[in-house]
Amino acid sequence: MLYRLRYDRRFMRQLEALPGDVRSVARQQVQALASNPRPTRAKELGKHTGYFRLWLPRNYRLVWLILEDEQVIDLLYVGPKLPDLYERLGLGRE
Repeated sequence: MLYRLRYDRRFMRQLEALPGDVRSVARQQVQALASNPRPTRAKELGKHTGYFRLWLPRNYRLVWLILEDEQVIDLLYVGPKLPDLYERLGLGRE
């Protein structure tokens, strides 16, 4: 079953700002999420059910939310792993 990928302009700007090698891997991973929203290397974020992150090369991250009822993947962030990344996304540890 294919999921629909949903993203905004901010996400696209983040993707386009990545270094070339990381951007290429990120694009492949994003496309693969449509058919497999929980890849084996992905990790669910603590107590935030449905939120996942995937490590990309050179300490970059891809973060998304799976909306099962709608069969949608909300792409939230792609970029460098910042010290306060998850807090910025409202997903800090409790």
